[in-house]
Amino acid sequence: MAENLRVLLVEDSEDDAALVVRALSKGDFAPSWERVETASAMAACLARQEWDLILSDYAMPQFSGLAALELMQEKGFDLPFILVSGAVGEETAVEVMRAGACDYVMKDKLARLAPAVIRGLREAKNRKVAREADRAIDALVRGMVGTTGPECFDRIIEGLCDWLGADYGLVGVLGDGMVQTLSFYGRGEKQENFSYPLAGTPCEGVVREVFKSYPKDIRRLFPEDKDLEKMGAESCVGIVLRDAQQKALGVLNIFSNREMLPTARLPEIMEIVAVKAAAEIERFREEEERRGLEAQLRQAQKMEAIGTLAGGIAHDFNNILAAILGYTELAKQKMIPESEPDHCLGEVLKATYRAKELVQQILAFSRKGEQEMKPLRIQCVVKEALKLLRASIPASIDIQQRIAPDCLPILADPTRIHQIILNLCTNASHAMEAKGGTLSVLLENTVLGEEEAQAQGLAAGDYVLLVVSDTGHGMGKEVLDHIFEPYFTTKEQGKGVGMGLAIVHGLVKASGGKISVASTIGQGTTFRILFPQVLGKAGEEAPAKIPVASEQGSERIFVIDDEQIIVAMEKLALERLGYQVRLFSDSEEALAAFRADPAACDLVVTDQIMPHLSGMDLAKAFLAIRPDLPIILSTGYSSQASAEDAALAGIRRFIMKPVNIAELAGAIREILDS
Repeated sequence: MAENLRVLLVEDSEDDAALVVRALSKGDFAPSWERVETASAMAACLARQEWDLILSDYAMPQFSGLAALELMQEKGFDLPFILVSGAVGEETAVEVMRAGACDYVMKDKLARLAPAVIRGLREAKNRKVAREADRAIDALVRGMVGTTGPECFDRIIEGLCDWLGADYGLVGVLGDGMVQTLSFYGRGEKQENFSYPLAGTPCEGVVREVFKSYPKDIRRLFPEDKDLEKMGAESCVGIVLRDAQQKALGVLNIFSNREMLPTARLPEIMEIVAVKAAAEIERFREEEERRGLEAQLRQAQKMEAIGTLAGGIAHDFNNILAAILGYTELAKQKMIPESEPDHCLGEVLKATYRAKELVQQILAFSRKGEQEMKPLRIQCVVKEALKLLRASIPASIDIQQRIAPDCLPILADPTRIHQIILNLCTNASHAMEAKGGTLSVLLENTVLGEEEAQAQGLAAGDYVLLVVSDTGHGMGKEVLDHIFEPYFTTKEQGKGVGMGLAIVHGLVKASGGKISVASTIGQGTTFRILFPQVLGKAGEEAPAKIPVASEQGSERIFVIDDEQIIVAMEKLALERLGYQVRLFSDSEEALAAFRADPAACDLVVTDQIMPHLSGMDLAKAFLAIRPDLPIILSTGYSSQASAEDAALAGIRRFIMKPVNIAELAGAIREILDS
């Protein structure tokens, strides 16, 4: 089929023009043409319509071929210009070619005209494509200048889609076999970002081959890619985004709903914008890392502040516990064994010991210390925690427990397990307090096979499974994604600061376990914790010890503490054991009494943190007067004193508050007897 061709003939001879048109027709062209022979007529034709080709004679009475070429160029046209002349020398023809003509044909050899026209049209098309590519590069570069992050990605995608006549484009990052879009553009509008598997998608080919074009039938090539179906994509071109070490960071893909024809310089242009996009991804990641480090620093500062606060309150709290513990022990001594009051006081002691352990955990946190981890059967701890919770959880919440009695030991600290149960169950009760519900706790042995263990990120083997579930309001994905982050909370003010689940996560991780959560809005939430079982004999917590006759004595003891309630309790306890006790609530007063009569004291029990003189300073003053004086230093918390510091100062025993009577009596007797 003949190709339509719009021809502007610059020719003064009508007969020669007819011959030229006939030659074009013989060359499978269907020319529509107009003849001009003056500059003004040519200018008018150029202004009036578009042309595919200019054929010009060289010498004419009022015009020339060289002048016609110059006029076309002055008007800003880049058309194939072929000189067709009957009497032009080779030098003249070369001159016109150098000026910009694409060919010349002699009038007596018009059989050469059609091939020359075909060649000229092809070269003009290539020049046009190159100009368009240059304009695309210029537009893309200008669009990217001064832009960063998502805005830069948007400009790149929008520019490429405009140039290629495409419909969709994306910039995505690679990770764990997935592509997460950073910018997704479709049909001239920014779309919501999403993620999808890399395997079985055009992006997989792009990553494998660096640059890849799928000009048509893309949905047939990738039938499993449902996103292609949604877009109605027919073709695609993409390039991998690489960092400075040439490692794949992400992909840049452009999709069209039509066949994508080969485009000049496309790989080159894609490479240019890929460099910019990759640099932005690296910058984006560096900023994320910087923000992460800043967040970690803020978190560390918060933790340091909390640690300082914890240490500050621990001393006062331990003094309160010391009084509760001491007076409860004294009261228990007067009870009939196994009576109901005796049992009640025993429960008070248990709770006090647990509070003591919690304080020690707070102190370990404030010192960034490690607590003792030992093989432990946790079923008793779980039952005790649930018994404690029952009193504080509303009656509208039913607690159902299935605690297997044969659970094998795990490596844990009882206080940490207690805290895990308290935090999870308290959260569950908050989720149900409006309408009530069921709190379920399951504890049992379980075995993880290779496949299940791999999915959990654990080693296959024997585990103890702890499940805490509720029938509360549940949580959506936006909450679940952040649930273990410190200070993240959905509770109203006064119901929590967002540390509970972050602490649980840390405690489980420290035990070598794994915690996971599943939740459905309106149905409830379930936490599953897997603790690895350990070999070895499970430890047991020693029962509270009551002082016995062998720990009694008659020696003279100075008891020094600025807390009146503690010195009064210790005086009563020690006097029951037969000791002669002298109380001091002022450290300077105690030192003055000792200086007056150093031999009037057989042993000193002193607190560390006191007004005027600290326990360490007081001990040094005592020992300077009498180096053989036995001294016991007790403290709820002090950053200025430790067991090592006390030993170096000559102090015989360093005891952390709250001190039970049995422990104190045992220490006194042991020191005096030695």
